[in-house]
Amino acid sequence: MDDGFASIEELKRRVTVASVLQCRLMRMVMENKRTVLDVFEEGRGGLNGVLGERLGTWLLRAVPHRSIVGHLYTLHIPPGQEDFRCGREWGEIVGRVTSNTMGTKYTISEVSGANAWHEVCIVTYDINFMGKKGPRKMTATIRAVDKTGRAIEPLQPLSKQNKAPNAVVLESKSPRWNSETRAFGLEFYNRVLVSSVKNFQLVHPEDVDYIVVQFGKVAEGVFTMDARFPMSPIMAFGVAVSAMDHKLACP
Repeated sequence: MDDGFASIEELKRRVTVASVLQCRLMRMVMENKRTVLDVFEEGRGGLNGVLGERLGTWLLRAVPHRSIVGHLYTLHIPPGQEDFRCGREWGEIVGRVTSNTMGTKYTISEVSGANAWHEVCIVTYDINFMGKKGPRKMTATIRAVDKTGRAIEPLQPLSKQNKAPNAVVLESKSPRWNSETRAFGLEFYNRVLVSSVKNFQLVHPEDVDYIVVQFGKVAEGVFTMDARFPMSPIMAFGVAVSAMDHKLACP
């Protein structure tokens, strides 16, 4: 991989307890008219952002694909020199995001070997009967980690249980109705500038002040994505992709 890109192991590794991964997600239209989602770590190097900021390490790209049932996105590392020489617009695949037909359940998986997938996060959305005027209710289930940061037990069997001692269940923080703006809102600490049904904060039910993932719109096609322990960059990006995806049951 070219210098300046994060390694695959870094993308899979959980964000450390004492840090916050602050990123900029951008919707990009390629020459072939295909729309992709790119996420950059905010920093001093690299690329000029749409709003004039300097963006740092290019982390991942999400590429949509046609699927008979539900939606499918593959997650790739940025294209390297060899990819460009071969005419490829994205690099090695490291993960994927799949959904059901209604867009109420998303499964985020990592590549764990040749033709092998390893589920790391399951995101579910409640059906929104209030349409675009009401907030989305979402839940993300990830595997718990031990003291060394190693994930405990497979995720899928645990997600089917009402109580999963080795899984961490995160919920979207409930927004409050603002009578002045006539909209639901959260405190995003100047990281979000535009109201959107896609904006969210994921928290643990027992500590709603500890925001694990925060995502929100700052301009047309531009979003911020912040992640903390116990999320990894791939997990957080997968959750953001699920929020960006079109949903039949959640306008």
